[in-house]
Amino acid sequence: MTEPLLVEIDHVLLRIYPKPQEIGYAADEERLSVQGNDAYGADPEGLVLSRDWQLSAGGHAIPVYAVPVTSGGPLSFASFEYVEGEGTIMLKATSARAVHSAEVRPASLGVTAEVEGQELRIPISGPGKYIVETNEDMERPLFIMVHAPERDVPAEGDSHVIYYGPGLHVVSTLELKSGQTVYIAGGAILRVTVPEGEVPDVYSDWAGKKLYQDTLTAHHAADITIRGRGIIDLSMLDWHARKAVFFQNCERVCVEGVTCVGTSHWTIHLSQSTDCVIRDLMLIGYRENSDGIDIVNCEHVRVENCLIRTGDDAVVVKAMAAPPALGGRDIRVHNCTVWNDKVRCFGITGETRTDITDVVFENCDIVHSRAVWTEELGSLCIIVGDSGTIENIRFENMRIEDEQRYAMACLIFKDRWSVDQAAGRIRNIVFRSIHIPAGVPSLFHGFDEQHIIEQVVMEGLYVDGQPAEHVEQANLCMNDFVKNISVSAGARA
Repeated sequence: MTEPLLVEIDHVLLRIYPKPQEIGYAADEERLSVQGNDAYGADPEGLVLSRDWQLSAGGHAIPVYAVPVTSGGPLSFASFEYVEGEGTIMLKATSARAVHSAEVRPASLGVTAEVEGQELRIPISGPGKYIVETNEDMERPLFIMVHAPERDVPAEGDSHVIYYGPGLHVVSTLELKSGQTVYIAGGAILRVTVPEGEVPDVYSDWAGKKLYQDTLTAHHAADITIRGRGIIDLSMLDWHARKAVFFQNCERVCVEGVTCVGTSHWTIHLSQSTDCVIRDLMLIGYRENSDGIDIVNCEHVRVENCLIRTGDDAVVVKAMAAPPALGGRDIRVHNCTVWNDKVRCFGITGETRTDITDVVFENCDIVHSRAVWTEELGSLCIIVGDSGTIENIRFENMRIEDEQRYAMACLIFKDRWSVDQAAGRIRNIVFRSIHIPAGVPSLFHGFDEQHIIEQVVMEGLYVDGQPAEHVEQANLCMNDFVKNISVSAGARA
């Protein structure tokens, strides 16, 4: 077993995680490049090394992996830890393809890559989330997650800790009890399987698929943690077989630092839980229903510093349980970067049976949002399909670089997922300091005279860098069931 490598480069200390010796290159690179076209199928090889990119720091190689994505691909990704120090170091990323130009996203980082032949030099000065694209296209990008330093790492052998050290581990399911921690060390890969003979919880769901117990679960538990710098690989599972993480009726929950790839269903699912922290995750999924983070009937939740590319919603709040269950309250999503291929980036979405209030999305970047297949899509969304009232929601300092459908979408409607016959309401919504590309519209559609969208404030809306000072400049598509919507320039960004 190889241990992580601690290296000092120009007075900066980095920790580089080893790759398990069992992980090699794809047997069929062509299959890997088109696997993401199948929104349902499992990846037969699982996680593999990238042939598209090499990455190093101070001459020390950093493992780069490759996974399918919904469009383009494969996507390559790497992660390491910025332990301590001040100053700028150069990462060297080498592409297998000719490089004519390169761009580092999100643009808000202000990072410029130096290009020389097929080599890129990328300056970093601390923890962060970087997406490298070349030749002005989105094919075969490189995601780089520079993790913050780990503190108080749990000890192997602690009776309250389930410890996975560097190396490949084949796992199925694990149910956590109160006070337990699952630690997945940097260099550890959990390959999730369904053992022969395991009995499904559900033999046929709405899609006709078998549902098994989810991978890391807890029910009616408290003080539970999943953390580390390792990888959970669900790509070899059948569609819908298992979620990565499911916590139900739990309190004081933390999920930190891990990477999840190839999700067959929702990735992080919090249900009827309170006092939850989700931070510093990298989530990459290509299959339908591979949501990133679903916060369902929860309160007091914090999501921060995550890098997400999904084949479904990225970070959303839902209320699937009917009253008297709490719908959702005191939820904050901060400093996340999203690339969405299939559905929505941030917001309140779809299942809204109970009232949701006091939710904030702030200081986030949408580098790409590509879906156009239906109306209820976009970067910043409040989509109400049931009877709950959604109010006191704020989107602030949100930067949209590429959106193919709607920048902002507030919609009350009914579809196949609606349970309640009555419609809901949307009110007291703030969009503040929102940056939108030129030509991208926004959608505001209420349901009827009793179920309307009202009291929407847009303050500091910037379209192609220019302030929108009145409704006509904001490119809004509205119906007759939208009341009291205002647009003002606000403070200059």
